[in-house]
Amino acid sequence: MWRPSRLGSIIAERRLRLVRRRKPARTVRVRFGRPLRSPQAERKDPWWCPVEIAGLGRRRLRSIAGEDSLQALVLAFQFVTLTLPAEAERAGGRIEWLGERESLVFAHTRLLNMASDALENLASGLTEAVGILENGGGRRPGAR
Repeated sequence: MWRPSRLGSIIAERRLRLVRRRKPARTVRVRFGRPLRSPQAERKDPWWCPVEIAGLGRRRLRSIAGEDSLQALVLAFQFVTLTLPAEAERAGGRIEWLGERESLVFAHTRLLNMASDALENLASGLTEAVGILENGGGRRPGAR
């Protein structure tokens, strides 16, 4: 079965840090190529997203298959998220991005959601407090 043999057009890149004890941190670069199909693709042939990992030993190219271009890209993101920590451990360290060790591709989404919820609660509370103050101090709007 045909697979890409080179990275091709780069659509995304992430630079991470390999942190090791008693050794300086070093950069690990992950680059994602544009998803593509075989030049002579048949109807059932998969899409492929090439992924290049450099900085953890020998530079490697992997191609991740999907039913369509979006699935190939999403699966390539998941592949990196799941495999980089194990590869970093084999290299004697751990991998980080922005201080995050667990979500290397979609890092901080949980924290951003929590911050967004907190801001929404704050705005709601301030709106309620202004309404109370505008309607005579201790009385709630609509209360008698």
